[in-house]
Amino acid sequence: MGDRIRGRRELRRWSIRHAASRAGIAHTTWSRIERGELRTDRYMVADIAAALECSIADLTGQPYTPADRQLEAAHIAAERLWQTMMALPLDEPPTAGSPAERDLWAEAELIRDLYARTDYAGALGRLVGLAPALHTAAHGPDSATALTAAVQVYGVGMGALLNLGHPAYAWLAAQRCTEAAQRLNDPAALAVAAVNRGRVSSHTGAFGPARSMVERAAAELDQHTDSPAALDVLGFTHLARAHHATGMRDQAAAADHLAEAGRLAQRTGETEAWDLQWGPRNVSLWTVSHQIDTGRPGEAVETATGLDVASLPAVRTVYLYTDLARALTDVRRDDEAVRMLLTAERVAPQHTRSSAAARETARALLHKARRASAVQGLCERMGVAN
Repeated sequence: MGDRIRGRRELRRWSIRHAASRAGIAHTTWSRIERGELRTDRYMVADIAAALECSIADLTGQPYTPADRQLEAAHIAAERLWQTMMALPLDEPPTAGSPAERDLWAEAELIRDLYARTDYAGALGRLVGLAPALHTAAHGPDSATALTAAVQVYGVGMGALLNLGHPAYAWLAAQRCTEAAQRLNDPAALAVAAVNRGRVSSHTGAFGPARSMVERAAAELDQHTDSPAALDVLGFTHLARAHHATGMRDQAAAADHLAEAGRLAQRTGETEAWDLQWGPRNVSLWTVSHQIDTGRPGEAVETATGLDVASLPAVRTVYLYTDLARALTDVRRDDEAVRMLLTAERVAPQHTRSSAAARETARALLHKARRASAVQGLCERMGVAN
């Protein structure tokens, strides 16, 4: 990433001081980032991209060259799914017969399970086949089942596409999720769809629009808290808004949203509605990430200590392991950070080898390594060079 930042800056013939002033960071920090001595976080890279007038993907280099066959298959499936989604807006009439409802729902559950295990190649590949059937069933006599399934599978499709480094494709999946939620006219589904769209927006640095769309959906949902899973989804919107507020440097609002999420989680307990894995553990996971992103890596390590994630799916735990690697790197516990990255790779290889956070942390650890170490092999599998 440092080389890409330097190249973009030099293309504009800007000094480090000028570029850093546009991003609102110290010129010494910018210099260390260019030299690969300092890892950026997801908020700082958004500021740097805005300063250089380019996209975040221009700096992170996503999507990455596949390191294995499964990852290559995932990128191929991503391209096929994009083409399929482009051809199937929900307001277009169907052109084929609908499958049995039980088969459709079973296939949707399989896709969600594959995503939960971070088998992005499997999830996206099967979604390519399911999308036409969902489109047809959404116009049938029992459209509610198909639309509910569509909200969920397009939601996980969005997550897989974003994690693989395809934000434009992810936005289209989030849009299809929104279309299904609108036809379903369920406040909880609409809020889930808003969170999905907000996730893609914030991924590209558009924290303000992300925050606004989630706040509107949450305000509507707040009027229907007696409906199934409403409190679960409402709590999750507070986590999303905490992330957006942090990106906008509104730390007071971020703290308020995290606190409210914690209070709601205590009321609901651990749930699995809408695949959110909502509950006190998820609030703790987001708190760990928030503490790292606000310069408190030591607190993040303490928060994560003793956190029971054994029953959480891989798609949740891999974020924790990656976050802990970031935190441990920041507190100079490099050997432990390497172990966390290797654990993340073992649990979710497709995710870890595509993750900008994991790749930049690995690059920083490689830069500091004074002898042959396990991080060198990990960097080779990621395609990361020193």
